[in-house]
Amino acid sequence: MGKKKSGSKTAKRIVAENAIRKIAERDGVSTEYVRKQMQIAMLNGLCSTDPKVKAFWDAVPCEKDIPTPEELILYISEMVRRKKII
Repeated sequence: MGKKKSGSKTAKRIVAENAIRKIAERDGVSTEYVRKQMQIAMLNGLCSTDPKVKAFWDAVPCEKDIPTPEELILYISEMVRRKKII
C-alpha cells in the first residue's frame, strides 16, 4: 500500500484523534462510530479500480497495509497545508 512511516508522530496523531473526537461530539456519536464510518468509506475507496483513485491511496503513508482514519486525516491535512488539494 502506501509508504511506511518512520518514527512516532505522537503530536500529529493527537491532532487527528482530536478531529475525530470533534466530529463525534458535533454529531452526538462515539469516536468509535466515527472511525468505523471512516473505515467503511476508506475501504470503498481502496477497492476502486480507477487508476487515479488507486494512485491516491497508494500515496497515503501508513504503518500497515491499510491506512487508519488518523493516518488519512494527517495525509489530507498535509496535502491541504501544501495546497496540493482543496
